[in-house]
Amino acid sequence: MDTFEEYIQRATASGPDRKLPGAVLIVTNKDGIVYSKSFGSMSMDPASDLSTTPLTPDTTMWIASCTKLMTAIASMHILPEWKNPQILVGFEDDSGKPILKDAKNKLTLRMLLTHQTGLGYGFSHPELARYCKYANIPTIGEKRIVWIRRSAWTYGVGLDWAGQMIERVTNKTLGSFMEENIWKPLEMNSTTFRLQERPDIISRRADMSMRSADGTIGPSPTRFFPDSAIDDQGGGGIFSCPADYAKLLISILKNDGTLLKPSTMEDIFTPCLTPDGISSLRENRAAGYNTFRESKAGSEATKQLIPQYEMNYSVGGQISEKGWLNGRKDGSMSWGGLPNLMWVVDRETGIAFFYASQLLPPGDAISRAAFERFEYAIYNGELGDLGPKAS
Repeated sequence: MDTFEEYIQRATASGPDRKLPGAVLIVTNKDGIVYSKSFGSMSMDPASDLSTTPLTPDTTMWIASCTKLMTAIASMHILPEWKNPQILVGFEDDSGKPILKDAKNKLTLRMLLTHQTGLGYGFSHPELARYCKYANIPTIGEKRIVWIRRSAWTYGVGLDWAGQMIERVTNKTLGSFMEENIWKPLEMNSTTFRLQERPDIISRRADMSMRSADGTIGPSPTRFFPDSAIDDQGGGGIFSCPADYAKLLISILKNDGTLLKPSTMEDIFTPCLTPDGISSLRENRAAGYNTFRESKAGSEATKQLIPQYEMNYSVGGQISEKGWLNGRKDGSMSWGGLPNLMWVVDRETGIAFFYASQLLPPGDAISRAAFERFEYAIYNGELGDLGPKAS
């Protein structure tokens, strides 16, 4: 059987059998990076010079929902409540006009951070997609507070609204607030919301790739997220590089007060969901992104390999609870980003790891399998003496 590195090298090698455009893989402990290797190239476009340029830890990527971890950390500095959201309960039969009613309960910051508001993404919930089309609202970065009619846990724009809240409370842009409280202290010098203002970061950017319905990969016709963002979107608007994101994971493991007080960092990892919320989380995770699943390009790729593990959700991300077979310990926190980026912080073992790529659509089965093999290799010593061993 191939080693993990032989497997990933073959999967990213140029040629007709190529399975992945590339990935940057990093493992850290609290003292720094203990493993870092890159595979594949910066582009699948044969006409581009980037097609022969290797990915590196300094390659710029749209990290999408990996942004959420930084917004959660930034949000823990302030804890207000919001009022007067509206709930989308249906549509009029004749006109198709949305039917909205006022919510009875307050919308709290913790609800925003843990996706317990019903504020979904338009691109992943058919009801919200229909509402956004009616109201002429882009499905990324929706600004009007409208709930879909469900409770407990609904993945969506809560962190974007939390970012707006930070801006209003501090009278600073979210990027400026993160620069002051996260990026500058950690020397994350290649991280920004405002890509158009950073030619040095643009110059190192990888192209976006896409897997077609037949399983082949090639250049993506879209980058999915705009280069010229109007707002600093706390749910998914950051451009960064794997080396910078590793600095964030290292600091979380170190928990020395640079990002947050140690006691506040505990809140980042504390499970928040009720049993109903856990059921909704599992349902959402298993369903994947509905719009992409129903599209021709995404019908097969987004049939997610969601394991039957026990999980919860905290301010910072998904919390592993029982049954994670590769070696990840209970209480580990994880999440990812739309172009098939995935990260894990395992405090009990003392490691964090990051799989970074730029491949559409999200939930790609081959990318997920590569990540799982990466995780298994970490915990079983295949990548060298990184500290952890599977139990």
